[in-house]
Amino acid sequence: MIVRVVLLFATLVAAGVTGAVLTLARVDSPVTGPLTLVFVLLTPAACVALLLAGLDVLARAIVAGTAAVVLAGSVAEIMLVTTGWSPDGGIIATAIACAALAGGAGVLHLRRRRRTPRRPSPVTPEAP
Repeated sequence: MIVRVVLLFATLVAAGVTGAVLTLARVDSPVTGPLTLVFVLLTPAACVALLLAGLDVLARAIVAGTAAVVLAGSVAEIMLVTTGWSPDGGIIATAIACAALAGGAGVLHLRRRRRTPRRPSPVTPEAP
């Protein structure tokens, strides 16, 4: 069951990345807009979820979804305040933020892995 959910989520993120690439390439298609929206909302959620390895699945989904909406709103608000609004800029800013989140998740994972003590190997009695 969990594998199917992860596979579905990964497929949606890949579809969102496809939408972002279509938008940046200025491809005029009816699926470009919806797929770009999937990118803006699901990719940050996936990156935040990587940082929350200690939470259970429901809590991780709620926090990651909320963080994705906050990130999208923050990018849009900053671009509007600085009069730098453009769809391409929003996608690029979201991609940069996601890359930073994913990089932080990778560093955090390596630190956790390094800190976790390894179990000593069980001693097997010698056969007579």
